[in-house]
Amino acid sequence: MGQLKKVVKKGMVTGVKDVTFEKDKLCSACQASKQVASHHPMKTCVSTSKPLQLLHMDLLDPTTCESIGVYLDLVSGDKRETLDKFEIFAKRAQREFGLNIVKVRSDNGSEFKNYKVDEWCDEEGIKHEFSATYTPQQNGVVERKNKTLITLARAMLDDYGTSEDFWAEAINTACHASNRVYLHRLLGKTRYELLIGRKPNISYFWVLGCKCFIYKKKRLSNFEKRCDVGFFVGYASNSKA
Repeated sequence: MGQLKKVVKKGMVTGVKDVTFEKDKLCSACQASKQVASHHPMKTCVSTSKPLQLLHMDLLDPTTCESIGVYLDLVSGDKRETLDKFEIFAKRAQREFGLNIVKVRSDNGSEFKNYKVDEWCDEEGIKHEFSATYTPQQNGVVERKNKTLITLARAMLDDYGTSEDFWAEAINTACHASNRVYLHRLLGKTRYELLIGRKPNISYFWVLGCKCFIYKKKRLSNFEKRCDVGFFVGYASNSKA
């Protein structure tokens, strides 16, 4: 109607006389055809006061390529394993950091919204929040994190031409590095420092896929080579080294 009003007023069309346009009247047809979702404003304050107070959960999209090595905790892509993986993580994190998980937030997927998950949360005294249907922005923290990890992993694999079979190792390495490098937008500290309480030491960082030489510690003959050649695939979570 706005365009029609404009051309009639300027005399750019004929055959229309004495047309009255009502102001501030909602046109149902226009609203139905042009309606868009409201913008979700960026957060300006931190809604938690300590680590583990609110956990965001989601699964990475399934991949057709099975990883050679370890399966990433909580990102297995297998819905049947979701609760088992989260139970392991929850017990380990709460014991390691001496903190309790207060709330978890997820989407409405069947891997999260089911009787077993509800029963476990009730037993542990954990509040389970769900984002509104078709509103991934309410769980945007983990949605963006997953996208970032996939992008970083893809770049790491491509840099040295590493096989896609190592996608899980690449995502683990991307997560390990980003937690020690990226700063929290509002707090200006790395996630590692916010959780551990000290600045991270990243002197041991290596590029995924780079050539490495593994020293042989066993007894060797005088002319036997002293090392094997391999390539770097990430950092072990269960080793001090």
